[in-house]
Amino acid sequence: MRIGFVGGGKVATAFGRYLHAHGLAVSNYYDRHEDKLSHACRLTGAHPCQSAAEVAKMSDMVLITTRDDQIEGVCRDLADHGVIRKDHLVGHMSGAHPSLILHDAARQGAAIFSLHPLQAFAEEEKALADLPGTYFSIEGTDPRLASVEEIMAKTGNRFFRLLPEHKRLYHLSACIFSNYLVTLMACGLEALSHSGIHPEDGFPAMMPLIQGTIDNIARLGPPKSLTGPIARGDVTTIEAHLTAMADPSLASLRQFYAFMGLKTLDLAIEDVLQDPLKANALKKVLEMG
Repeated sequence: MRIGFVGGGKVATAFGRYLHAHGLAVSNYYDRHEDKLSHACRLTGAHPCQSAAEVAKMSDMVLITTRDDQIEGVCRDLADHGVIRKDHLVGHMSGAHPSLILHDAARQGAAIFSLHPLQAFAEEEKALADLPGTYFSIEGTDPRLASVEEIMAKTGNRFFRLLPEHKRLYHLSACIFSNYLVTLMACGLEALSHSGIHPEDGFPAMMPLIQGTIDNIARLGPPKSLTGPIARGDVTTIEAHLTAMADPSLASLRQFYAFMGLKTLDLAIEDVLQDPLKANALKKVLEMG
């Protein structure tokens, strides 16, 4: 199985290096940026190509690893140039899009799919180091995607199989876990800074609490991991928190706190907060914001 990449960015290069290290044949790359192309080929032993069409001609599996908004157009160009074969596997590595955006390749008889690693690729070396423990999703319906599963078996990575109609919900959940977690931390640091503690000092102090909570979620699940005033039904403390954000400059933080409080209350009612009177009292206070 010869694997070629159209696009030589961080995802393509880190993943190509990972495949190469596991004895898989990374045959070629194409990227319009010469520095990216030479870097990817040097680290994988791949052949540098002068066009995406050349990649397709020399590969059994074509991974289109361009920007998300370019994937469909690249696939269309490959089909228009007549370089997509019936024995091709054509995929992309976008988390946001289903494999259906590769419909032009499917019309040529190719098996289409998306292969998405559940990790961030902010830095190539860090991404490469994290790949052994990374889960992947394989999305598509063609029976020939067993070949993609075989690649995962060779690398030892666990994976999910997804249907095309479920891809966007899957990606949405990944954004909540990753991107919105960053926002949650930023809001916590904002509140901390108003207490007079600088974020550079406060975040390391909060890290044991953050890590302990994540460990509890992994061990017990979200409902049983809840602690604090909402889990206890402590209306007085929640009222005090809201009062502490009475200043107009904290209006957005107060709104965020109230919204998250209501979502946390829903979670608490599932398990740790069994008193309906306390639950109703908390809901009224949080809805008033």
